Amino acid sequence: PAPRTSRAHAAAFLPDGRIATTDLGFDLVRIWRPGPAGLRLDHEIVLPRGCGPRHMVVHPSGHLHVVTEYSCEVFTLGPTPEGRWALIGGAQASPAAPLDDAAAELAASHDHQFLYAGLRGSDTVAVLKVRGDGSSLQPTALVETGVRWPRHHVVVRDTLLVTGQLSDEVATYALDGRTGIPGRVRSRITVPSPSCLLPAR
Repeated sequence: PAPRTSRAHAAAFLPDGRIATTDLGFDLVRIWRPGPAGLRLDHEIVLPRGCGPRHMVVHPSGHLHVVTEYSCEVFTLGPTPEGRWALIGGAQASPAAPLDDAAAELAASHDHQFLYAGLRGSDTVAVLKVRGDGSSLQPTALVETGVRWPRHHVVVRDTLLVTGQLSDEVATYALDGRTGIPGRVRSRITVPSPSCLLPAR
């Protein structure tokens, strides 16, 4: 296999004050402790080789959901009694993976009952139901976005906004409150090569 290169990609604040980061190149999630001298590595969670952990969502229960760019999976990590984090489950987001899709963003519905994983290639959004205490996921739907290369998306109240990086637009979709599934395109806004959305609060 070709040599791997470390690629720090995203960070998330955990309920206990520690910080999680993804290393897309080394297939790791690292847990850090902040201190007066900066961050100190606490421990690492090793994910399957070649999966490419990318973005994360912290569930109110404390579980951490991680979407992988290359294998298009969503892994769930949870804290152990010893204070470390461990891989406890996962679900496949894209039936086309790993040949045709590259996962991008992962976002949660406002009630954290659903997760949305953007899939570049098939240009779809995978909907996953969060079950129980947040420790397990169930794939629910795969919805066409109507944009090219959905690089990023956010949920604002009952609306999903998706960037079409290669179609120069942002599309909006109404979310079904019961099923969590996006409906038809509600509107399209022309934006040159959009790659990230940040809700203004």
